[in-house]
Amino acid sequence: MEALENLLQLPYQTLAILVAGYLSYRLAYTGRDTTHRTLDTLAIALVFAFVAQAATAGLLILYDWKYLVSTDRELPLWVGYGASVGGIIFALITAAIWRRASVNSLPAFLRKAGISSSDRNVAAWETVINREESGPTQITVLKKDGMTVQCERLDDFKDAPFGPVILGQDGSIAMYVTDFRDKTGQWETVSPEHGDWGPEITVIPATEISEVRIRHNPSLLRRWRRGRSAGSGSGVIGDVDGSTP
Repeated sequence: MEALENLLQLPYQTLAILVAGYLSYRLAYTGRDTTHRTLDTLAIALVFAFVAQAATAGLLILYDWKYLVSTDRELPLWVGYGASVGGIIFALITAAIWRRASVNSLPAFLRKAGISSSDRNVAAWETVINREESGPTQITVLKKDGMTVQCERLDDFKDAPFGPVILGQDGSIAMYVTDFRDKTGQWETVSPEHGDWGPEITVIPATEISEVRIRHNPSLLRRWRRGRSAGSGSGVIGDVDGSTP
């Protein structure tokens, strides 16, 4: 408690910068911080804190240049608080942009420039789940007991309570099963919908999964959405082995 009291006694400008650094770090790296050490967390938070401080200073300079003609006038308190809030917002926007760029644009640039082909992820699964905008369209899970479950069109469940699919960092998967087949190899179609009860989501622990196959096609998702709005019906993606279940 004593440490918290000492922290709260800091000037509001300092508190705002610290808050901006922490919130921006959480926004930029939530779900991607499993390999971060304490030093990594502090360094990244300080970078975003510096962005917030620079934005706050810029807003104060802008106000001083526009309104404080006389040098003996003091800066209103509300202006200081407003500039601090503006700095926090700017840092959060920067973090959101960085979250997208650090996964797509930056690794692609480094590869093309011949600098590095690494995306800092320690496993291929991390790379897959971190590509949030990649447009997964279909997922098939092969279980160790010989059963295969599939969600044929993830886009059908984009408005479901948990989204179309959940890919856990521990390797677990939560999905809406639309098709399954047992050891005989015969596909059966099921509906996860239960009327007013909503769709049924199936959680598969990582220990039960043998293999995961995911199709990605962002352009196909966009075509589906346009087709729905135009009333042209839906498309179908075939099974992983080329046949339709």
